[in-house]
Amino acid sequence: MDNLIVFSNSFLSYLLLMIIIVAVAALGFTVGRILRNRKDSKSVQEVSPAEAASGSDN
Repeated sequence: MDNLIVFSNSFLSYLLLMIIIVAVAALGFTVGRILRNRKDSKSVQEVSPAEAASGSDN
């Protein structure tokens, strides 16, 4: 019975650690995506109308 309790404590400890790691990774992904979208929208707004009309990709 003691072995089962030790195993359960260890399993729950690693499970909690995994949940924390996944949450931090998801948070980093979300923040990175938000910042990238903000940067992309800012770069689109900075394109001058003359450049947009010429159709130049350079």
